[in-house]
Amino acid sequence: MTKRYFSLLAVCSAIATSTFADDTPTNSLSLGKTYLRCYPQADSNQWDCAEYSSETNLPIGRSQIQQAPNAYDFVSAENLTPAAQSALLPGCTGMYIDPLGDQTNAPSPENTPLIVEADDSVLTGSQKAQLDGNVQISQGARSIRADSMTYSRETEEASLAGGVTIRNPGLLIRGDKASMSTTRNQASFENAIFVLHGQHIRGQADAIRQTSDSSIVLEGGSITSCEPGSNAWSLGGAEIKIDNEKGQGTGKHITLKVGKVPIMYVPYIAFPLGDQRQSGLLFPSISSSDNGGLDAAVPFYWNMAPNYDATITPRIISGRGAMLEVEGRHLNKSFYTESNIAYLPNDDGGQDKDLDTLVSNGDITESQAHPYTGQNRWLGHLSQQGGSASNGGWYSTIDFTKVSDQDYFRDLGASSFSEQNQSYLDQRAELGYLFEHWTVSAMAQNRQVLLYDLDTPYRRAPQLNAIGHYSVNGFEFKLDNELVRFDHPSNEWRNGDTLITGSRLSTDYRAAWPIRGRWGFIKPEVGYKALGYQLESDGLASSAESSPTLGAAQASIDMSVIFEHRGGSIMQTIEPRVYYLHRAYTDHSDLYAVTADGQNVNFDTSIRTFSYSQLFRDSRFGGRDRLDDANQTTVGLTSRWYSNNSGRELFSASIGQVFHNADRRVGLNGEELNTGQTSELAADVSVMLGPLSRFYVNSIYDTEAAEITRASSGVYYHSQDLSTLANLSYSYVRDYRQSSIAAGTTEATDIDQVDLSFVTPINKQWSLMGRYNYDFTQAQELETFLGFEYNDCCYRVRLLARKWLDSNIASLTDNHDLEHDQGVFFEVHFKGLGGSGAKVNSILEDSIRGYQERERRNKQ
Repeated sequence: MTKRYFSLLAVCSAIATSTFADDTPTNSLSLGKTYLRCYPQADSNQWDCAEYSSETNLPIGRSQIQQAPNAYDFVSAENLTPAAQSALLPGCTGMYIDPLGDQTNAPSPENTPLIVEADDSVLTGSQKAQLDGNVQISQGARSIRADSMTYSRETEEASLAGGVTIRNPGLLIRGDKASMSTTRNQASFENAIFVLHGQHIRGQADAIRQTSDSSIVLEGGSITSCEPGSNAWSLGGAEIKIDNEKGQGTGKHITLKVGKVPIMYVPYIAFPLGDQRQSGLLFPSISSSDNGGLDAAVPFYWNMAPNYDATITPRIISGRGAMLEVEGRHLNKSFYTESNIAYLPNDDGGQDKDLDTLVSNGDITESQAHPYTGQNRWLGHLSQQGGSASNGGWYSTIDFTKVSDQDYFRDLGASSFSEQNQSYLDQRAELGYLFEHWTVSAMAQNRQVLLYDLDTPYRRAPQLNAIGHYSVNGFEFKLDNELVRFDHPSNEWRNGDTLITGSRLSTDYRAAWPIRGRWGFIKPEVGYKALGYQLESDGLASSAESSPTLGAAQASIDMSVIFEHRGGSIMQTIEPRVYYLHRAYTDHSDLYAVTADGQNVNFDTSIRTFSYSQLFRDSRFGGRDRLDDANQTTVGLTSRWYSNNSGRELFSASIGQVFHNADRRVGLNGEELNTGQTSELAADVSVMLGPLSRFYVNSIYDTEAAEITRASSGVYYHSQDLSTLANLSYSYVRDYRQSSIAAGTTEATDIDQVDLSFVTPINKQWSLMGRYNYDFTQAQELETFLGFEYNDCCYRVRLLARKWLDSNIASLTDNHDLEHDQGVFFEVHFKGLGGSGAKVNSILEDSIRGYQERERRNKQ
């Protein structure tokens, strides 16, 4: 492949050698209009050429070499094929089209004949040949055009003049003049332009050289991904080298210009062509807020090998100092690994005007406002996936993230790591093996709390699982075994009391006989759950049992019938469902008040949030520390409407309730007799408003209090090409338990919020985007932003003005009216030069439903 562009030069030599013998007269001889067809000799490097007497004798393949539509092979959108129009990237008015078409399956040029055409040819002895007038040389998909060409057999060099054009699949070079050397396998063009069709990159230069390794070197030139007629950005300099084979470019003494204005100079730069991986600087992200001040990050991408790379991001935050973030990735046949490290030495403390105001008013102290002044702050993350769990055999998982303090993400965020507004950071490692019927695994887990009002969970060190599944003659058996050692990082609650620690063995064995068909299903099941503990003696009351055990048998039957009605273009279903569950009561007294201060044994268990799907679960608890008693019947009804033409679900509605046949006695914190005969009423509704839009409602209704306790509803829309996104949602939770950090208490308050987000195009290049998130209970905005995106074919600019709650103040005071942070976030991406900063993108993906998919679509 190294001589891919220059085999035609060797052919020029072959033409002269094969056609004109050594005894050709030394004086000039004109041969008139010339048509030659040449084939390589099988046993040598020579060529056999024969002259055609007329143009009609040219092979049919000759017609493939067409005149280019314009200098850059650029075709406007209205002249593209429907397939090409669908592939047109946002902001582009056309694309570069190689007139040769797709040559993927074309025969190799080396295996095709050489075609030579000229209006006149002149021989000077046996050493020099000249072709004049519409000189065209082609071999398969390769071609050279010029007004004239002179070849010297003595120097083995060719000179071309007048509209010189060289074509190869995906590459076009034009110049006023060109010289080519068959011995050095090189070519140079004067006052030239070039196009890489597939990469959507063009360039111009005083001189362009094609080297023996198929690279293009521009001297005194520039490149851009902008369309002809636009130079919104360009890279120019003393020398730019384009290696299309590797998909990379390098430059010396390079200046980046926006329009005609220079904005950056670098002595050396490396950049990818398009989205291909290549070491070099990525474009910075810049933001400014009244909390954090100016925040600028300039990533450097290091493509160390095809299977591992790194992104190194120096970052400067006014009021805090300079920090460094490093992200690494590695892939081999067994593992995929990602790692992140960030470090800020000697934090300057930050600049938050709202906090400074509280200090001035005496509401908080200086140390409360700036608690990390002078401290080193850091982040470490490791994620790894190993093995192949889907195909059986071993597998491994590591997900470990740790930060120096709880406020790390609130103060510093992360340009190369997404915390996704988490309450906890997981620190987990798991190793397992999949047999034919069994899955066995060992896991260790700890979690770091990021919110002040949450207690640190127990860590699992370790957890062993063995889960078996068998199917025998229509019966299904499940054998679930788990052994966990629970410990605690601090071994103390906030009030200083010693925590209960120990080990827990739990088993859950079940046998079911499911019968399924188009009519519905029926699934009778029996099972037995058991718990056993070995509690550490530290802190246990003298009367407490250190090795409590308990177990409970259960039986259930779950059944549903599907009734269908077809009418016209609609099929409607009615799907009643009944689920009966019985689990015997077992005494939990050995798990309650086992310490002098009244602690209960509860390592990982909580009450599940009630919803329609929860109606058909076999436990009201999440976790394994409680075996809840049950004697209940759940009744649900679902109706769906389908389109007979498309098969799409147009409408669905579900409603259901649990009817208790006995009081419930098992609770989280002791015997909590619950005498209610029915659960709340759960209902879900989903309506397709159109092919690209849907409306939904989920609600929980308390029949005794005659009020809604939880509800969410919304409508969302996206256009076919995802250029338009619109989301409107509403959520309500009555008496949500919320902690007051300053007062150290917990109070009930309603969540009553509306959230509107959108992206809408103004025209082909401009888009408007925004979000409005409002809390009616607190009568304040939670987050608001408005911004625009300008998406040109060769660059994209995004600017956001954002206002959001100051979480630092919220964590320090409950009596102060919560203040808002305000900031402006700016990002520019020059297409064809790799990626850009991720700050704006992270905000939009977290706030606007469908935005991540929109970004993925735009990169295709």
